[in-house]
Amino acid sequence: MSILGIAYNNFKSNIRTYLAFFISMVFSVVVLTNFELLRYGDAINVLQGENKNFTLSVLIAVIMILSVFLFFFIWYATNIFFKNRSKEIGILSFMGLDLYTIGRIYFVENMLIGVSSCITGIIIGIITSRFFQVVIIKLSGFDIKVSNGLSMEAILYTTLIFISIFIVMAIKGFITICRSSVINLINTSKKQEKIPKVGIGIYILAIISIIVIGYGYYLSTNIRTGNIMSVIPVIAIIIVGTYGLFKSVVPVIFDIIIKNKKILFNGNNIIAINNINYRLNKNYKTYAIIAIIITTTISTLGASVAMKFIHQNAQEQRNVYTVSIVSLDKDEVNKTQIENIIKDTNKIKYSVNPELTILENTDSKNVYDKTNAIIKYSDFSNILKENGHDEELKEYGDKLVRGDNVIELKSPQTIVTVATKEAHVTLDGHLYNISKGEVKVPVLGTGFNQSIIVVNDDTYFKLRNKGQQVYFYGAKISKEENSQVMFKNIEKNLSLKNGYIQNGYKAQNESQWMKFAYVVLVFLFLVFALVAGSIIYMKIYSDAYEDKDKYKILLKIGTTEKDINRAILKEVAIFYTLPMLSATISSYFALRLAGELMMANLFSIYILSLVICLIIFIIYGAVSVSKFKRVVYKN
Repeated sequence: MSILGIAYNNFKSNIRTYLAFFISMVFSVVVLTNFELLRYGDAINVLQGENKNFTLSVLIAVIMILSVFLFFFIWYATNIFFKNRSKEIGILSFMGLDLYTIGRIYFVENMLIGVSSCITGIIIGIITSRFFQVVIIKLSGFDIKVSNGLSMEAILYTTLIFISIFIVMAIKGFITICRSSVINLINTSKKQEKIPKVGIGIYILAIISIIVIGYGYYLSTNIRTGNIMSVIPVIAIIIVGTYGLFKSVVPVIFDIIIKNKKILFNGNNIIAINNINYRLNKNYKTYAIIAIIITTTISTLGASVAMKFIHQNAQEQRNVYTVSIVSLDKDEVNKTQIENIIKDTNKIKYSVNPELTILENTDSKNVYDKTNAIIKYSDFSNILKENGHDEELKEYGDKLVRGDNVIELKSPQTIVTVATKEAHVTLDGHLYNISKGEVKVPVLGTGFNQSIIVVNDDTYFKLRNKGQQVYFYGAKISKEENSQVMFKNIEKNLSLKNGYIQNGYKAQNESQWMKFAYVVLVFLFLVFALVAGSIIYMKIYSDAYEDKDKYKILLKIGTTEKDINRAILKEVAIFYTLPMLSATISSYFALRLAGELMMANLFSIYILSLVICLIIFIIYGAVSVSKFKRVVYKN
């Protein structure tokens, strides 16, 4: 029989053995196919300008992240697959086949799995692509008709990414077999690693690990240093701490439990605890990685909601005024003249016409922050009353600007803040107390894209002559969709030499890509959660085959099936719980940091993401327990 024939027969006969692996591969290809079809589909090409550029950037970033995850997922899955098949490979060698030939059979068999899962995944991806695109586009708020077109470029890239990864893994397996000995191959699946003794060294490492991860959490609460790159060391510290947690802290905890005879000899604990202790010591790297993946998963959902919050804020800021005019020349921002032009074609709902003063900020060390814009409180309160945000005045009363107190309004288009949270600001050499900072209520919208300091009227007039005056006019009109003629009239009749005009209606849709990013990241969150659950499931599936003989011996010496079932349940529960518990703590600080940077409260999202992950893990856990029992009790 040819190598292809042997590999094909192995593929058919062992399909149940790697069914979970096959399903996981198909799911990965389906996801990748859908994103590639969306990327090269007509729907994205309909978008214009900033929305198209940023939407494509988000899609490319997501595809790259999925490809990296896919690489490590396949790498991990093929390792388990190889370990479960190693005994069979060794027996083939005893039957007279040389390792080079066996390696070729394994290579072909792996490629059969890869090609079949790729074809199956692409077919399902094509079938579901229209539904996927409709859901993504509609939830993103784009008014785009999704066509039935099929991009061969998308199919080609999906195939290229997936098959390339599989070829690398198949070659890796081929080389491993060729370099192995027959005895090692047969004993690989039975090889038992000794549990390292928990001595003083492990205790010291555990203390260091707790200090490291605690320090990482502490740094995450004080990240506002003005440099976004300072986030990277914090992430690295927490990853190292998580690794140390599973390497040393967990073994120390189990060592303490094992030494407690009341706990150890209580019911079937002696079976479960010893087996769990062995597995965690042997596979601490895997569970540390899973904990990091879950943390990333929860953080992904938090980031998606933060993007939605940012989009809503951007929409609100851009939606304050249909037209905004800013100039250094008061005559160029003549309210009566501008409104006479507007009234020829449109009806005005409300309008504002405040004055601001720009002061030099000599104390600033940042090139982009060399000036301070100030506005008097009476104009601030009148603007909020005019533009429909008068309820905000209950929170921002005049007591906040009495004496040397001021209110700081953040730049309306600030997406992420990494600036140090200042308590004071210097205006013309005098120190003022910021009584309320990082306020983002819609005042001048995006027509004036700069932070503004609100001061009391007396302070404003005292500082007015110290700087340059800027004049702002903003108006909200009815039937904004018919505003194009109005803008042409304004541009024709106003010859601005010292200012600019912003089309607020046109700008409203420029941040729509953020909502797209939100929807895609929510989907990515679900993918990551399923990947994390799949990795644990495959690991438990592999462990079940290793523990099969142990449990059969226990049954023969009188241990009841009820005790075995309880031990299996405890073992599976711990393997899902420990990474989840670690991720719960780490993701709290991650979302706290994201909330600080993006100026959003993400605690409710943190709770929601935990609940979703918990539900997914409970389902995976139930399936894992059922599969574990079938393996143990199978003849």
